[in-house]
This record gives sequence, structure tokens and C-alpha cells, in this order.
Amino acid sequence: MSPPCQPYTRVGLQQGSQDARSKSFLHLLNVLEKMTHQPKFILVENVKGFEESDSRDMLTSTLEHCGYTYQEFLLTPLQLGIPNSRMRYYLLAKRKPMTFALPPTGTILGFIPKSEKMPTAFTDNRTASFLNEAELLHASASGIAIGQILQYLENDLEDIETYRIPDKVLLKHGHVFDIVKPKMRRSCCFTKGYYHYAEATGSILQMNEELNTTDVFDAASRHKANGEEDAALGLLRSLELRYFTPREVSNLMGFPASFDFPETSTLKQKYRTLGNSINVRLVAELMVYLMKDTEE
Repeated sequence: MSPPCQPYTRVGLQQGSQDARSKSFLHLLNVLEKMTHQPKFILVENVKGFEESDSRDMLTSTLEHCGYTYQEFLLTPLQLGIPNSRMRYYLLAKRKPMTFALPPTGTILGFIPKSEKMPTAFTDNRTASFLNEAELLHASASGIAIGQILQYLENDLEDIETYRIPDKVLLKHGHVFDIVKPKMRRSCCFTKGYYHYAEATGSILQMNEELNTTDVFDAASRHKANGEEDAALGLLRSLELRYFTPREVSNLMGFPASFDFPETSTLKQKYRTLGNSINVRLVAELMVYLMKDTEE
């Protein structure tokens, strides 16, 4: 299950179960209690922040009432070496008498037990501060080798003009972009608003790696302040900024090379679908753990 995230996002109103968009999830909890043949396994995904909501409390209460054992997680693709920040809440549940490979901790884990790929022990025990993604990215002790963005880019992109940042957007919203370069080892979370909204929807790629991004924007701002928009635009164009393509976002989300969209899908539909999606490789690791038997 992946309930609508808007009631729980840190930039939203965080109304939880009082938000109308949470009603479908609460309905599923009600249905679960009434089912004659309840599912043996459950996986829930949502944004970081869900774990602090009353909806999460309703979820765990329902699971306990229905005879499930469960384990909660806060995980990010960075732990798999993927240069993309997408911290998410996950819950795995099993119908009793089935149990997990390790007894549930009653805390939110920042790693997956018995996983060869995500064994790094970052744990939120509700009292200690959770190690954030920026710290994880630079933590040499973690032993995680974060890949470069260029490993996830399309080679010889033919329709590059489709993905260039329009001049109007460059001048008006360029200062709020999260700009990354191919050799960097980070990108921010891609949302369904990517390609449509400028701020906090996903990173923008700077193809001209030789230029200092801050210096260029500072110089462009001075030109704009003097009413010299053409000069400002010329500077901003020199950065060669573009959107990540849907294929590139798919790569960062862990989708296999064989993955593709229906031919009828529009560009907007592709970005919206990916923004609402999960990181496939990370969830695959969770699924493996979900299916493990006790002390297997």
C-alpha cells in the first residue's frame, strides 16, 4: 500500500487523518479488519513524516488487532549507492504465526537486517537523532560508495531540446533550482510536479561542468537588477541546464533497462507516474527480507 502522501509531507499542513486525502487509506484499514481471508504479507510505503502521524498509529493499531507482526523502516536509495535522495517510510507486516528473520525491534530501523546491500545500521529509536541523508552521503565510516549521476544518464540524447530549461523559466525561477552536474553524487527527490513546477520537485542537470553555477547566477542577477535581461539570459544559457529525462529518472529510481512507458503516454504523464513511484531496487531488498523465515 502507498497512501497519498500529501497529508504527511513536511512542506504540507500535516493534517494526517483529518486530511480528506487520507480517507482512502483509512477505508482500507477498515476493510482489512473485516476481511475473512486477510493477506499474509503487507508492505506500506509513504513519505518521511508519516511515522509521526496519527494515520501511522491507526495503521499499527489495526495490524496488531488483526494479528500481524510488523517492522518499520526509514530508508533512502543512497544506502544502495544510488545518487538520489528519497528518504521514505516503509512498514513490513506478516500474519502470525509467521515471524521475521529477526524479532521486530519496536523502533524504526534505518537498515534492513540480514541484507547484504543495506546492512548499515542507522536506527531511529525515537530518542536518538536519525542520521540524515547529507551525513550519510559524506560518512566515510558507512562504507557506501555513492555512484556518479553520469552513470544514470542517457548517452547521445537526440531530443535534448525537449528537456532544455525554457528561457522564461530560467529568468524567473532559475534561482530556486537544485542544480547538479554529471560528476556529482547526489540529486534530490523527483516528485510528480517535475517539469511543471520549478521548486522542490527534482534536480536540474547542468551539462556545462566547467562553469561555477553560483558565480553565473550572481552575475546574471546583477544584469537583471540593471534591466539587462538579454545579458542575464545569455549567462544562464551558458550553463546548459536541462531536465532529467524520464528514462534517467527511471534509472535513478532503480527501474531495469527493459522498463518503458506505453507509446501513448505524454511527457507529463511519465513524470507524474515516476514522481508517485517507489525505488524499485530498495523495495526489492525489503521484499526479500519480508519473505525470509525466522533465522533463515
